[in-house]
Amino acid sequence: MNETISGMNGTLWIFTALIIGMVIVQSFLFLRMALRFNKKNQLLSNEEIKSAARTGTVSVIGPAISAMVVALSLITLVGPAVTYMRCGVIGAPAWELFMAQISAGAAGVEFNTAAFTPAVFVLCIFGMAFASAPYFINTIITLKPLDMAVAKSQSNTSRKESFIPTLGNAAMMGILGYSVFDYFKSIPQIAALFSAGLISYLTLKYIAKSGKKWLGDWNMAISMVIGMACAQIVTTIIG
Repeated sequence: MNETISGMNGTLWIFTALIIGMVIVQSFLFLRMALRFNKKNQLLSNEEIKSAARTGTVSVIGPAISAMVVALSLITLVGPAVTYMRCGVIGAPAWELFMAQISAGAAGVEFNTAAFTPAVFVLCIFGMAFASAPYFINTIITLKPLDMAVAKSQSNTSRKESFIPTLGNAAMMGILGYSVFDYFKSIPQIAALFSAGLISYLTLKYIAKSGKKWLGDWNMAISMVIGMACAQIVTTIIG
């Protein structure tokens, strides 16, 4: 690791602790607000909330492992304090790594060289921070109108169904579609995509037939494991 980063790492841990502490407090506040809002508008039942929590807990394991692998590369460039600070707030080490390299490149400096001074290091930190600004701006602009739309749809008794579930499903399909598009670059990735999709579909059909709703909490985890296994098998065969 560069001596500049090593020298500043101790000081940066102070700011990292403050920022991560704010994130933890905000998480609890957001959770409390969400539960209160749901209790007021009756969007989800208690069983649906528990199921969503279990599903999220299981499904986050795979992405977390992949994020940790990229974070290790980021640590070698900007140190553990900055990596923990940025990934603890945004959770996208690949994006942070990309922005750190762009910031250093804009100054005409490479990492782990004598030219990587404290000023360049600070530039990289600001570059990573400002690159995340559009996400926060978008949140400020869009969440309040959506909040008002949910409240209005729930208070409108003349309509039998709310448009919010449709809107949520459409947004999820857009996000997943954008993510899936990157998987059409190689045969193993295509194998992982279709095998995981098939297993997910068959699992949902089995749940609907058997009534074992608890299995739905593990659907994504099972699909990911089988998808990765199929991708590895195909890689070995064509390798």
